[in-house]
Amino acid sequence: MHVLPQRDDRYLREPRLVCRGADVRLHVLASYACEEAHLEFEVDSDGRVGEGVVRAEGRALLGLDHDAEGPRVLPSVSEDECASAAGWTVWIERDGGLTRLVVRGPATGRVVAWEAFAIAAAPALAVVEEGAWVAFHHDLREDTGEPDVVKWIALRFVDREGRVFEAAAEMTGRDRDAAGEEQGYEFPSLAVGPDGAVAIFGRGSHRFWRQDLSGAGYSPRVALGEDGEWGCRGRRVAVCSRGAGLLTARRERRGIVLESFDAPEGGPVALRPAMPALVEGASSRRRRDAPRRPEGPDPATRWGRSTLFGDIHQHSAHSDGCGSAVEPYLRARWGYGDDFCALSDHESFLGKRLGAGEWAFLQEVAESQNDPGQFVTLQAYEWTAKKHPGPGHKVVYLPGPGHAIVSRDRVPEGRALLDAVSAQGGFAVPHHVGWTGADEAAHDPHSQPVWEICSCHGCYLSQGHPLGSRGDLRDQMVEDVLRRGKQFGFIACSDGHGLLWHHGIARKRDPFRTGLTAVQAEARTRPAILAALRARRCYATSGVPILLDVCADGTHPMGSAIEAREAVHVVAHARGTARIRECSLVTEEGVIAAAGGAIEVTVEGRLERGWCYARVVQEDGEMAWSSPIFVDRVSAEASSPSFPSR
Repeated sequence: MHVLPQRDDRYLREPRLVCRGADVRLHVLASYACEEAHLEFEVDSDGRVGEGVVRAEGRALLGLDHDAEGPRVLPSVSEDECASAAGWTVWIERDGGLTRLVVRGPATGRVVAWEAFAIAAAPALAVVEEGAWVAFHHDLREDTGEPDVVKWIALRFVDREGRVFEAAAEMTGRDRDAAGEEQGYEFPSLAVGPDGAVAIFGRGSHRFWRQDLSGAGYSPRVALGEDGEWGCRGRRVAVCSRGAGLLTARRERRGIVLESFDAPEGGPVALRPAMPALVEGASSRRRRDAPRRPEGPDPATRWGRSTLFGDIHQHSAHSDGCGSAVEPYLRARWGYGDDFCALSDHESFLGKRLGAGEWAFLQEVAESQNDPGQFVTLQAYEWTAKKHPGPGHKVVYLPGPGHAIVSRDRVPEGRALLDAVSAQGGFAVPHHVGWTGADEAAHDPHSQPVWEICSCHGCYLSQGHPLGSRGDLRDQMVEDVLRRGKQFGFIACSDGHGLLWHHGIARKRDPFRTGLTAVQAEARTRPAILAALRARRCYATSGVPILLDVCADGTHPMGSAIEAREAVHVVAHARGTARIRECSLVTEEGVIAAAGGAIEVTVEGRLERGWCYARVVQEDGEMAWSSPIFVDRVSAEASSPSFPSR
């Protein structure tokens, strides 16, 4: 085993290997302070890396393609979902919620090897004399035909006549209901041994793995290298045949690790014809844990707006999550029926740095999925600073693409972050404040208009909340900060990483439905959604699309800051996805009014001063919380115009 190390001045990613007989080359992308480079290294017979040669340079290189003959810098993000070798190509096609794995060989024409209403990604290819092995990962359950959370690798074999086969043996060790820290098997790479056996390298949620397929069926999976850790690994293991064995390269925390393995053995794989089209078995595009929006009029229409729902804080394999960068958008739009979405990978975390090229890649993926009027994507990342008494974690939302990341490695202080992001036209959002801290001293309502109060980590409104919360920073809870005079609105997001139960932390099997943001927006566009968040015309739910509206004195929507000479009249109206046990108006003094016992509930009360938010609790335990209304009482004299004396 040899390591091409990471350095303070150079961060390496995207390893690829090219083997031509005894000549082996390692290709990587290197991020420096102000530029990036595609580097090529010669690898000797012992696996040691020689001096690097610069193949290409640029301000931001999106990535390297998956061409076995020699990788090149990606011209676009769509090329990341293609692989080619020896005249064969495999790629992913999408039509709404329908996904196809398509293969083309020298004489086959276009062949659909797999098709389903599900998410599939990361195709890989290994060509042999009889045809080509193709691998990919997908989220379709083999037992029920339903889309699920965790992805697993699948294989197909396409012969030179275009016929599609699969292994006759069932994959061993595949557990789509595993709830521990190590889950899933995705981002495959393939190598075929001299006797026809196949080695499958892939990424789990915490470690890289190898599993072989031969005439004896599937072997057990074997972990590679040291114990895994959140966020420090790359997406794929690069692999090539070298002599009688295999050479691999993977990005670990230390750098690019090169390691040799034995070739797979056990003889040719027993095959059976495959059924490429799984459309009938997965006819439902919606997830089983995604309640539909309640029927009836949208209460936001009273303001000339619409209520829109989205999850704007989640992670992929580009930081410490699972899956490709496009998957959150596909899952949100076609799986849950959401209106908007954001992927917010960590900019620097556990040895992983998001350089200019990878950030450009993530921005381009978000733009490729943005469909104004139908489905909206936001540009976001997570600034990941030290826990309390440090500034904690904040998700940064930007007005659009083209803005540089403000990294905690260069801006480690919360007030400086807010100033820098505000200068870009963006804003930041603290989250899981009772675990990592609220950074209260840095807060201002312009650059931090809303706080995330609920996620897979629990609810951070108050200590001992019925939805639970991770961490024990009691004085950092949201209501305590409100009592100390800070003003902000409420949102909720999943902070999902792609693991069932979020490795035992989440209260739901599907962590992506543990928090949902609702906005009252004037249009289904990025500027309108960002404007609603800035104006605090938004609310949080525990993961279901509860409809909620609040107004004060008939003219002020949720999130308003009001100067009033007398108590204001607050009305909240809620329509649930289940029967509402209680809809209440909550102030710093406690509940001032409550009603319940129906699907649709209205409650009203009078707020003397301070803040008031509406809280909805359904019989099924799901909840919603409006952004507060803030009231500052002024005297009649102070609010009357003054005139100079005669």
